Amino acid sequence: MKSNLYFGCTSAAEVQLRFDELSRIFNDQDEMLQALKAEYSTLMAVLSESKAAEVVKEETFTMSDIIKCLEERLNPEGLKLEIVGRYLWLSGATFAIKEGLKQLGFRYSPDKKSWYWRAEADRSSNTKPIPLEMIRSKYGTAEVGLRKL
Repeated sequence: MKSNLYFGCTSAAEVQLRFDELSRIFNDQDEMLQALKAEYSTLMAVLSESKAAEVVKEETFTMSDIIKCLEERLNPEGLKLEIVGRYLWLSGATFAIKEGLKQLGFRYSPDKKSWYWRAEADRSSNTKPIPLEMIRSKYGTAEVGLRKL
């Protein structure tokens, strides 16, 4: 009889907690403990492989990589690209290129009517919208001239 003793566990920490619970419950049943340990080791191996695959899958782009990709893929006419702090802000005639911007990791800010890109480590914890002018005055701004390669 095959059973999934770890049903609903999605992380290594959850599997570990479930293993501790079940090992206390089946403490005096050798056959169940062996099945429990076998399933535990299989799950932990799978979870560690998937975590390693996620780390490899995540590509970290720098701001210069993103600017280079923009130059390679986009026609710069009608676009304004600026660096504000650690964010890239793109405004202007962006409707036609919105799918390409999404693929590069840009997000749209409807209250600022602009697209922005930031590294995941630079994510802000602020939940209230701040006007772009206020952000510019706080962090400074540098306009980047896009050139077609």
